[in-house]
This record gives sequence, structure tokens and C-alpha cells, in this order.
Amino acid sequence: MQSSHIEWLAERPGERDRLLRSLGPVASEALAHDWSAVARPGQVAPPGDWRIWLMMAGRGFGKTRAGAEWARGIAESDPGARIALVGATLGEARRVMVEGVSGLLAIAPWWCRPVFAPALRKLIWPNGAVAMLFGAAEPESLRGPQFSHGWADEIAKWPFAESAWDNFMMTMRLGSAPRVMATTTPRPVALVRRLVADGDVVVTRGRTVENSANLADGFIAAMTRSYGGTRLGRQELDGELIEEVAGALWSRDLIERCRVAHVPGGAGDAAALTRVVVAVDPPASAHGDACGIVVVGLGRDGRGYVIADASVEGCWRGARGRD
Repeated sequence: MQSSHIEWLAERPGERDRLLRSLGPVASEALAHDWSAVARPGQVAPPGDWRIWLMMAGRGFGKTRAGAEWARGIAESDPGARIALVGATLGEARRVMVEGVSGLLAIAPWWCRPVFAPALRKLIWPNGAVAMLFGAAEPESLRGPQFSHGWADEIAKWPFAESAWDNFMMTMRLGSAPRVMATTTPRPVALVRRLVADGDVVVTRGRTVENSANLADGFIAAMTRSYGGTRLGRQELDGELIEEVAGALWSRDLIERCRVAHVPGGAGDAAALTRVVVAVDPPASAHGDACGIVVVGLGRDGRGYVIADASVEGCWRGARGRD
């Protein structure tokens, strides 16, 4: 099938489904699992001799499916492939990248389905290709192993992002041309800005609306009404990387320079803090802004530390409605 026909079908799921139904069961199943026939152009790996591919797109664009299909394609074509799957946490790597609705197990055809060994954090394909799971919350877990390929998911929400990424990159030392794909909704955190600024990283972008055919009816219209033109909408729907909030008191660079993994002064974080406070700033009305919830602590060194920002939007209105 010519590439122009593939792109035409990818943009018209209805026509693609009719074509599948017109084929015999074997041919239709084979075509349904041919990523080159069903992917949109923005979901396919870019051409060229790249080492790192960053897919930065809005929610619902199909980033997870694209990452899983990229990893699947490598595993099925290269018996010697050793693939690292890195999520924000080990639990998310398993829940989203492996067992999710667009994860590696869900997209695998029955004739080439990998065996998942959760206790070993490992996927093994029939041809011998192997993938291992890691969580960015434990950067040191990436010391020691080595891989030929890697898929990093939602890097903008990784804890200890730069440390985890650096350890991740140092594992890419197998094969003749190690490659990494990173998928994320854009947020102006240090790691994402660093990769975007790196001239050796191939960056592709996408908007949520591009995948409207596979989203719930009315979703795009509802999101556009609520968030169209807003900072949140530009980031989460249009996939735009917005560097700084206008008039912000603290820049991203300042926050990253002050970030620490452990509070000094004690055997553990709890021992290093003399006081912990949970501050709540509720919205002024049922139609107000998000409810601010921040956990802060006073260290033995006399400095204040932000432990967590658990601010939420929408739950206050629901809680008031239940009174």
C-alpha cells in the first residue's frame, strides 16, 4: 500500500474500518496490527540518523500508543534488542506502558505477544528481544544495566528528572546505533527545556485535536470551550511549551537551582524537619480558582522546604455540593 493511501486511511478511521471488514479475517487482522497503515504521520518515527526523539504533544494525541508501537517494532524486528521502559514511577511504567489500554500488551498481535514477568520487571518477545521496566523516582536503579533502545514516558512529570535521565542515557551502550524515544505533554521543567534546546534532539509536536476521531464525541468541543486560548489549554491541548508565567515571582531556573533530593540535617527527611505544616487556600466561591494545598517543613538548618504541592481544581465545588 502506497504511503499516500496509508496517510489517507489513518486520517479516516471510518474508511479504514470499512476496508478491514472487506478483507478476509487473516488479512484484516494483519492490517489492523500494521502500525504503518493505521498511524497518523505525526505518530511515526522521523527519518534520519537521530539518537533521541522527543514527541511533545497534547493530551489524547496518542503519544503512549506511538511509544508502544515504536518499542514493539524494534522488538519484533531485532531479536537482540534490549529496551528500557522508563516511567515516572515503576508502577506507572507497568500500568501505562505495559498493561495500559495503549500499552505493549494491548497492542501486541496474538502471534507475537511478549510474555510479561512482573516480578522480574521484564517483557520477553518470542524472538528473544527483551524490555525492562524502571521508575524515574529511583534514578539509581538505572545504574548497571545496558540497553540498545529506550522509551521514556511523560518525562515532564519525572521526579529527579535530570538525574534519572542522565543515568538512563548512560545505559544506552548496546548495538551499533542506540536510540531513545521520549513522550510527554509539555511542561517547562528543566529536563524538557534542556532537550528542546539540544540541537541533536529531534522534536516532533502535536495537538489533541489531531486525534479527534479516536476521542469521545464532544470532548474536543468541551475542552475548547473550557480551555481554548488559556495557558492550560495551550499546554495540555495544543502541546505548546510555555516557558514562564508572566509576572511570576519565582522563575523555573530559580526553582530548579533550589531543588534538593533530601533535606540536610538528619538521618532521613522526617528527622531533618522540626515542623511540618499543611497549608490550604480554598477558592473564594464555587466558581473560583483551584484549591491550593501545599505541604511545607522547617529544616534543622533554619530553612523552609516545600515537600509537596497537592493543589487541585474542581473538588472543592463537588465537596460544597454534598453539604
